Parts: sequence; structure tokens; C-alpha cells
Amino acid sequence: MKQKKVILAVFTIFLCYFLLLTPYIVHTNLNEVHAGVVNDLKIVPVQSLPEDIQDVATFNEECTILLVEDCVTGKKNIVIIERPLHPLYKGHVIEITDKIIEWYVDWHAYQFFDKKFDVIIVGDVKQVGAIESSIEEILYSRLGNSIRFGSLAFSLSKLVFFIAPPILIFYTSFSSRRRFYLWNITAILALYSLEVFISNMVGSMHNITTSDMEKYFGYLFVVLIPFTFCFSRYEESEEGQRGIKKIYDKVAELIARLFQ
Repeated sequence: MKQKKVILAVFTIFLCYFLLLTPYIVHTNLNEVHAGVVNDLKIVPVQSLPEDIQDVATFNEECTILLVEDCVTGKKNIVIIERPLHPLYKGHVIEITDKIIEWYVDWHAYQFFDKKFDVIIVGDVKQVGAIESSIEEILYSRLGNSIRFGSLAFSLSKLVFFIAPPILIFYTSFSSRRRFYLWNITAILALYSLEVFISNMVGSMHNITTSDMEKYFGYLFVVLIPFTFCFSRYEESEEGQRGIKKIYDKVAELIARLFQ
């Protein structure tokens, strides 16, 4: 009965772990494509745009100006697009799909909404998927009138991404066996690899290019997980304990020689 409770507790903790990972992974990848919540928008004639923008925004008669807000930091960008095929409204979560220009400007020179913004982007946009949109909307919500829930949730999720794997593996090891094992190291690496793999998968949905190192490390969990199970069985066997004891003795002897 006690073992079943331990298994249930470990399962629940790992489930919470993967749920807590989601905001960091989703928002980090969406941030790469300048995604955000539509804070405000308006349709204007192309001729009303500043001349420098008209030179690149070769649209027809009208265009749509979006004030897009980052759900976590609250930073705002201006996105100028043609009239979208599907209507956009305040609160929609969008990402940039075809970027023509990206200018860092003094927002005072471009009084589109009388609100501070950092960048002007001309291109095209699309709404993100329902699941990612729901996560971004949760991050966009506030606690009371001033505290942004998104920054707190994102910080917690980021913390989980970077420090949870060793904590989870050590907890699992000590809760069932009351000691540290060498297989804990490969298990930690497997969890980090799985995190990177999930992040790469989300990134690929938005055509984000990942480095070769991230790509290969993300696939490493496929090898590390079965290796960890096999290694744990060997390490807990009598033969494995004798072999590892010999390794420990040799390491201890080497360290002793270094400090003589």
C-alpha cells in the first residue's frame, strides 16, 4: 500500500511538472515570431501612413494597424498588415507570418494609438492555435488591477524548466530507495533532453529554426530513457554494486593522491 502511494505521488508530481513547463515553452517560442495579444486595432487608408512606411507597405487602398502586446512583459509593437481575410478583434492572439520590415523607432514620431511601443513591423499575421491561444490569454490576465499574472506564471514555469529535473529525480530516488544512484545523472539528462525536444516541436509549428545542438540534444532522450532503466537495474544488482564500489574506490584513491 505504501509503495502504491509513492508511485501515485511520483506520477502526480511529474504530471504537474509537465503542466508547469507549458507556459514557458509556449511563450518562449511564440516570442520568437513576435506573437502577442491584440490590444487595439484600426483600419486606415494606406495614404494616411507616414511616407517611409508607405514605401514598403505596398498595400491596396486600406490597411489594418494592430497594437500587439506581449503577454508577459507588457511591451507593445505596431503591426501593419493588409485587410485580413478573417476579422481580427481585440483579445485575439496572433503571430507574424511574413515579415517585410522590422524597425525600432521612437514611438512619439508615429502616433498611431497614443501608446508607447518599441517596434513597427510590416507583414502578415495569423491567429495561433486554440491551445496556445488559451495559454497566452491566461498569461495576459491580471491579479487585481495592477499585478500581471503572466509574469508570475512565466517566471515559475521558467524556474521549473531549469531546475525541476534534478529535484524530481532526486526526490524519486530518495523517496523509494533513500540514496543517490549513478543512474540519477542519466535520468536528469533525459528530462532536460525531453524538455528541449518538446520546445523544438512547438517551435517547428511556427517554422522556427533550431540549432543543430538543440536538435540533437532534443532527440537524446530516446536513448537516455531506456539506458537509464537498464542502468538502474544493473546498479541495484549485486554485480553492479560491486563494480560501482570498485569505481568509487579508484576515484577516492585518485583524489587522495592528488592531495598528498
